[in-house]
Amino acid sequence: DVVFKELFTRGKESITKAFLEDILKIKIDKLDMDKSKDLYNDNPRDKNGMLDLRAVINENMECNIEIQLVPHKQMLERFLYYWAKIYTANLKVGEEYTKLKKTISIIIVDSEIPKLEEIQNAHTKWQIREEKNKAIILTSYLEIHIIEVPKAIKEYAKSPQDAVLQWMMFLDNPNKEEVTKIMEKNEDIKEAKEELNQLSKDETLRRIALKEELLRMDINQAKADAEEYGRAEGEKDTKEKMIKKLYEINMPIEQIAKVVELDIPEVRKIVEK
Repeated sequence: DVVFKELFTRGKESITKAFLEDILKIKIDKLDMDKSKDLYNDNPRDKNGMLDLRAVINENMECNIEIQLVPHKQMLERFLYYWAKIYTANLKVGEEYTKLKKTISIIIVDSEIPKLEEIQNAHTKWQIREEKNKAIILTSYLEIHIIEVPKAIKEYAKSPQDAVLQWMMFLDNPNKEEVTKIMEKNEDIKEAKEELNQLSKDETLRRIALKEELLRMDINQAKADAEEYGRAEGEKDTKEKMIKKLYEINMPIEQIAKVVELDIPEVRKIVEK
């Protein structure tokens, strides 16, 4: 996810443009990258979010792209929450609803989502539809794309010409022999691989990536410890135990709040006991 951010923000704009055109199946004439990826809110009790990548497409569409490496039970609700934050971000108090823009979320997950296990397609597109008249879309302003990488790898074997599946193969492991074959026919992925090679030489980026990986390992260990504690002591103090474990490894309170899905004041109260 660290390299993903750098490749599609610091890399050549043509790479990001090709990536989005393949997923959204639209022509992009103008792409504006929003370098500020935090979604902040003046309400101190409201949850804040961090986006991997945010862009404005053709001046009239908001788009955020996120890679989710660590799955959790409320993942789908979180996706919708982030979409809603972006959708409402353009409308200030007193302004007309015409200021609202079509908002697209693209979520790439590094695992299969249990709720979607009956769907074989790796790439699914979600909109608001009427229950009995499914061809009728209530509004085009909501659009969420979910791409499950494990399914994409399986599907690629049957549809190797699919550009979205080719991108997922690249994101999963750009050094695979199959990606080298893809590069022979897909100039955009060839350009992305060359840009990635340049970014890989950046020592600062390598340190950031290592730090993120170690943090992810610490989170997984803390969760495992909390679950073991919960089985031994009952579920009452499991979340509190996890919070304290994460705090012990110097994770910021704001980040702990995101992991355990509590408000920051609640987390601070627990660690200060």
